[in-house]
Amino acid sequence: MKTIIWPVYINSEHTRGEGRKLSLNESVSEPKIREISQALRKLKIQHIVDHSKSYPGSWWENSGRVVVENNDKTKLDLLRSITTQIKLSRSKN
Repeated sequence: MKTIIWPVYINSEHTRGEGRKLSLNESVSEPKIREISQALRKLKIQHIVDHSKSYPGSWWENSGRVVVENNDKTKLDLLRSITTQIKLSRSKN
């Protein structure tokens, strides 16, 4: 089973209506595809980065996406794990 992760899903700068899936407290500001990919690598989750795609709700922005392969977690649990990793890596910098 493949799961698609768009940066807008975890972006605290966007509203739920614009596509954010997590609460503001759980989300991160302006997540980059690179950060999402790094978080998935740290979680040892196989994924493919597709830089050329645009989120359908904001088709004019070339945001990119990440396709996660064969994941055991629910989508929300996966998003929470990703944001936790991003917050950890940002706090170190």
